[in-house]
Amino acid sequence: MTSHSSSQSDIDAKLKDLKRYIALGCLHLDKKLLIESDPRIYDSDWIELVPLHLSDEAKTIIGNDTLKLLQATWIRLFINCASITALPDYSLLRIYLLPNDRGRRFIDRQSKSLKSALRNLLHRVDVSSEAWNGVYGSQVARFDPWASPENVSLFYLFNMLPSPAPSPQKIKSRYTRIAGEELLESCSQFLLDGYEDQPLCGLKTRLYPYQARSAALMIQREATPELRLDPRLEVRHSPTGEEYFFGAKDGSFLQEPRYYETNRGGILAETMGLGKTVICLAVILATKGHVPQIPPAYQPTVPTRQRVGSLSEMVASIIGRYSIPGRAHLERMEVEEGIDLGNCKTMLDQNIHYEIPAEHPRMNRTTRIPPPRKLVLCSGTLIVVPRNLLHQWQGEIRKHVCKGSLKILIMDSKPKRNTKKKNLLNGDEDMEPRSELPSTTDLMKYDIIIFTRNRFEQEIQDGADEVGRRLASGAPLECQCPYIGASRVRDCRCLTESGIYESALKKLHWLRIIIDEGHNFSSGVSNAVLIAKQIRAERRWVVSGTPAKDLVGVEVDMSTLDTQNDEGNEPSLVRNLAIEQRKNFSIKEDKTGAAKALGSLASNFLMVRPWCDSTAEGKLDWDDYIYRHEDHHRKTYSGFSTSFLRTLEGLVVKTRPEDVERDIKLPPMTHRVVYLKPCWFDKMTANLFIQVLRANAITSERSDVDYLFHKNSLKARHSLIRNLRQSNFVWTGFSLDDVASTLETSSNYLGKEDNNCSLEDAKLLLQSSQIVSNLLNSPEWIALSKAHEVGLAIENWPQNSEMSFALAYPNKPAMIGITQLLEGQAYVDSQILSEDPSEGLKAVGEEAKAKLVAIEEAERARVEKIQKHEESEHTRLMAGVPSSCVGGQPLTSRKTAATTFNASPKKPKQPIANPNPSDTLDTPAQAEAIAAPASPIQAKKKRRLTLADEMADLPPDSPLLNTRVIGTTSAKLSYLIEAIVTHQSISKILIFYDGDNTAFYLAQCMEMLYVGHRIYAKSLGNEVRSQYVALFNEDPEIRVLLIDVACGALGLNLNAANLVYIVNPINRPHIEAQAIKRAHRIGQTKEVVVETLVLKGTIEEAIFTRAKKMSRDEHLEAKTLEDDNKIIDIIQNAKVITIDPGESCGVAQFAALNTPQQVFGRPGRHKYQKFGNTDAKGSEKSRKRQRVTQNDSIQNRENEGASLTAPPGAATSHLQLPILTPHVPAPSLDTNLQTPFQSLFGNPLDKLSST
Repeated sequence: MTSHSSSQSDIDAKLKDLKRYIALGCLHLDKKLLIESDPRIYDSDWIELVPLHLSDEAKTIIGNDTLKLLQATWIRLFINCASITALPDYSLLRIYLLPNDRGRRFIDRQSKSLKSALRNLLHRVDVSSEAWNGVYGSQVARFDPWASPENVSLFYLFNMLPSPAPSPQKIKSRYTRIAGEELLESCSQFLLDGYEDQPLCGLKTRLYPYQARSAALMIQREATPELRLDPRLEVRHSPTGEEYFFGAKDGSFLQEPRYYETNRGGILAETMGLGKTVICLAVILATKGHVPQIPPAYQPTVPTRQRVGSLSEMVASIIGRYSIPGRAHLERMEVEEGIDLGNCKTMLDQNIHYEIPAEHPRMNRTTRIPPPRKLVLCSGTLIVVPRNLLHQWQGEIRKHVCKGSLKILIMDSKPKRNTKKKNLLNGDEDMEPRSELPSTTDLMKYDIIIFTRNRFEQEIQDGADEVGRRLASGAPLECQCPYIGASRVRDCRCLTESGIYESALKKLHWLRIIIDEGHNFSSGVSNAVLIAKQIRAERRWVVSGTPAKDLVGVEVDMSTLDTQNDEGNEPSLVRNLAIEQRKNFSIKEDKTGAAKALGSLASNFLMVRPWCDSTAEGKLDWDDYIYRHEDHHRKTYSGFSTSFLRTLEGLVVKTRPEDVERDIKLPPMTHRVVYLKPCWFDKMTANLFIQVLRANAITSERSDVDYLFHKNSLKARHSLIRNLRQSNFVWTGFSLDDVASTLETSSNYLGKEDNNCSLEDAKLLLQSSQIVSNLLNSPEWIALSKAHEVGLAIENWPQNSEMSFALAYPNKPAMIGITQLLEGQAYVDSQILSEDPSEGLKAVGEEAKAKLVAIEEAERARVEKIQKHEESEHTRLMAGVPSSCVGGQPLTSRKTAATTFNASPKKPKQPIANPNPSDTLDTPAQAEAIAAPASPIQAKKKRRLTLADEMADLPPDSPLLNTRVIGTTSAKLSYLIEAIVTHQSISKILIFYDGDNTAFYLAQCMEMLYVGHRIYAKSLGNEVRSQYVALFNEDPEIRVLLIDVACGALGLNLNAANLVYIVNPINRPHIEAQAIKRAHRIGQTKEVVVETLVLKGTIEEAIFTRAKKMSRDEHLEAKTLEDDNKIIDIIQNAKVITIDPGESCGVAQFAALNTPQQVFGRPGRHKYQKFGNTDAKGSEKSRKRQRVTQNDSIQNRENEGASLTAPPGAATSHLQLPILTPHVPAPSLDTNLQTPFQSLFGNPLDKLSST
């Protein structure tokens, strides 16, 4: 009886001991395992294998790796008794694994050989429950030793994240819980429109339900961080159904989980246009007066007073120690009950600080132990925004926040010029603009401090003097500065503590820091990120609809689709189809880029554990854990891991589109492609490019660096394609000499007896040469190549002045350059009240022509100098390119027009291939020398216009009413003129352009039509750009905004517009989507129509079609479209466009307007031109402050104070901002002596960047 009791107790102890092990799985052996006597019985079916009792044969059967683990007690093995007797050559073993969090005191868990043996064993383990229960013949389920996969793309994971579902009851802090509940209640339907109070205190705007949920979840994450499983671990289940935790990277097994607190913040990634700014403002208002928690490590001890403290002292101490928002509560009581609680607030302010002990340096006799760092708890929120979005944030605050609810400090960089400080927001007392940080005490008074990024980066000077010197540790060195003259007084410039800049930002413990467009903070080494990491802020948020490059919501991706044929499809079906198309994991797309940027955000600015480098275990490699790597020694990137999905869920706040649609209905958005028939000028421009390409390819015999598509001609090829793209709007870079030169080169090569030219090549070159040769007999084309203007076909121009204005007189219809037409229009419109408004118009035209002749002569002399220089330098030219192609920058008619008329707009200069600054004639003296003599008519033109002048109409019988524009030399320009005239009265319009010349020509045409407009160009400063955006959104007279795609496709809110025109196709889907969402966003009340203009039958159409068919991987692989082989093939094998016989003369040459446009006395001029006096003194002071180069001084003096929207002689109001800043050099109009090669490959922005 005793023996039986003892045996039973041993079994019970063994059973109890097995609970400390993980039931890993089973091991199938192909041989029968014979057991020696005296086995340890586990139960009636399984017997434990003890290493001491195993025979040599048994040890061989179970394997060396298994035996080592068994002997080291890392595992325990049990053999199935039934398997021993049932099958002759089969054994089934159960494996119990000792987890890494058990027995660490007695068992070595760091052995590399044992870890390797365990990894090898895991590949053989069957984890099926059938095998565990001894069922033979069941399907084997192998243990997966790698991270559990998420075999989907980042795009899919991002768009399938669950929508915010806040639970305020989980928030421990009563005050924060109330804030979350107020946010959710603020959008409730029971709040009627007549409700006296705001739904949320201080917020004018009622939040949409999805916005309230996102804001409430942000507050919940800030106040109550969740415990999330260590991202290095994942949950696995044993065959018995028990849960354990597996780390795929190091092969560790744990029975108890290891948790990390989620960070107090994350990424607000609501789709562009859904109100991320108002969500942030709602969070700030709901938590106004809340203060951060004192870190537990620095929690001050309960003070021991020398006397019994008063009740107010003890209450204030408790409130400060536990970060209770007492001050906010007192301020609310003051408002509601009308009492003064200033003494109580003063008492609270004395108990809101703590100290961080200094880290003791290595001790020596000169060591100075620094004092502890004292931090004061601050309820303010830091917001860092791009400079061009500063005015947008200010506008959103004015729009959504009640006056007096928030006190805001605007921190912007100090102006370069010593100008008076301008109030960025006139009449707004709640916003104080400054460039220098106030004291710590003053900073604490503000609820929001908005920094521009440039100003924020200046705080990197903390701890250094003006030249960047920092104090060294140890004893101070003796001064070695030189003496002052012969005296014994040193000119001391040593670094002293008084000269060290101390940032007030680092003396406060901030409640929150928000980074708008925070995807720019993904770099871990930028000054902005380094400063943000040094600042103590409890809550950190990145606000961006694209938290990483190309990572956008599916609804943004859908905006690039051509929807004109998909009107019957449900948006949800199209959206689901778009998600499914990008569902699969792609190693090219998902290995780097967006996933890497998210990791950088998490580990640097957001400081998410355990990814950040501030934790005790050090910084983890992001790539090691977010991907599934199916190899022990290298990264295979076989898919994302479940760890990555958990990390995303803990970081991102984003509402799914279907949930947004339940709360708000955005107006529909239609995107269509408009294929335009090119006019004769468009066709000839395209054929000229093709002729140059063919001539170069054939005459260079497609070899060596002479060939444009040689591997060493990459820069030239990229320039070619860029200029080829811009030429689909207007291109005047070819001259008559260029045409003659390329025809002569082609003819000479084909006439050579030893040329290596195939019959097919010869036919192609002859074909294009024959078409291009027609330009030699075209007076219209020759005239435009000299004037470098957009030509307008005019009917019924006043006969007495037609000869002086028409560029190809007497051909009909009269073709007049847009610049000349503007001068004539401005002259006539300025004297409509006179008896004959056209009197003296002939002299205006003659003066303009005299300037063109003078410029041509000066340009010819300059080109001759450049050619002599090239001959002396033995410059080598590419095959098929005339020697004149390397001519410098020509003087332009636009520059002399500015000298004479003082208000003509300037456009960017044509490209140059090899500029020689020493040979230029662009000095003021030279420009004045070639300008035409002043005309007596100028005095009349420069008189100030009155309101009567602006509103005067021509007599009904005046022949000037019949002077109309009937067409242009650009199909796209004609289409846009028609669209602007048709829609500008009821809709605001966005036009995305590519190339400064395009913007200039469009601006000139809108000036002719008297349509208010602005240009958002990359050459403008951020402040001016921001003012233009605000003006476009708020001023009803500004109807059109021209936006450079390179700088205006991100971050702007332009929902005042509902018509969007894309002049040249944006062949990058993510950039196109960003551009479209500038208008189609929350606040839009009209249907948005987007049109992309494409010239039919041209290279542009072929490239556009190819770009639409390119996969995501192909777009990612091609850094520029020129890197795609199929696009290169399209350009190399482009076909000429056939010209019908009737197209080459008369009105058929032009792209006709369906509705001819009146030139003189257009109605509504007073709405466009501002009458009255200008601020002459202000303009003069501004001119004196200009810092200009010699080449640009003449342009700057004449452009200062002038508006691109005002014709010569018109007064400019101080409210009307100049379109081009004085820093932009006068754009070039004349490149008549440039060759095709120079015209194609010159960089139009070379001069801009140099200045």
